[in-house]
Amino acid sequence: MEISNGEKAAIIQNSIETGTLAQIGLINPKSYKQHNVNVADGFDAILALHELMRMEKVYTNVIRAFQDGDIGFVHVDYYLFEPTVAFDIHRFENGLSVEHWDNLQTNSKKTNKSGRTMVDGKTKAIDHHLTADNKRLASAFVNEVLVGKKFDKAHEFFNGDILIQHNPDMGDGVAEFFNVLKEWKNEGKEQNYTAVHQVLGEGNFVLVLSEGYKKNVHCAFYDLYRIENNKIIEHWDVIEEIPAVENQKNTNGKF
Repeated sequence: MEISNGEKAAIIQNSIETGTLAQIGLINPKSYKQHNVNVADGFDAILALHELMRMEKVYTNVIRAFQDGDIGFVHVDYYLFEPTVAFDIHRFENGLSVEHWDNLQTNSKKTNKSGRTMVDGKTKAIDHHLTADNKRLASAFVNEVLVGKKFDKAHEFFNGDILIQHNPDMGDGVAEFFNVLKEWKNEGKEQNYTAVHQVLGEGNFVLVLSEGYKKNVHCAFYDLYRIENNKIIEHWDVIEEIPAVENQKNTNGKF
């Protein structure tokens, strides 16, 4: 039985812990386009990076794995060079990964105001017949509210104040989410979304890849939303600084 692209992406990321990336045969060794701009292009660059890791400390724990067409994407709790939470995305051709995007953030291992971690919560996709609708909803929220700053429309995307929040700097609730964003702006630490680049989904889970600034630093925002009854109900995110172009190790771009 053919395994899904989400399962393939999980196998690839789990192979970091076992040191078997070259053996599993799921990455095209001749054509592998890298969008992690801190890593050189190609398969050999990944193998070289893994050689630098202290393998006695390395672990990989794939929490969520999803498929959207030829894309497999996973939400991972790692120890690579430090405790890390990441989203990894692979595009497959003829069964092999030929392109990779990711976003990584240090995991403090602390719980937020509501006692939640960056990775706990629901993990399994349901409502597969609603994938397209849910992708449209999440895309509209980010484009209209976060990028477009139409905060008066935010209530259309939530069921009252219900929002299960996994951002380490926030607690639960829609009001809490927007109050924290307002506080950051007033303190000169604004989290400013400028563009949406990609929207991926399976069932009731949607991952939105966006660009913007946090504390005036150029960043990539990966936001994962769980949707229930056409409303956003749960949110995870990973935020990573995008280095200046002259410091990037490939020319493929973050997105």
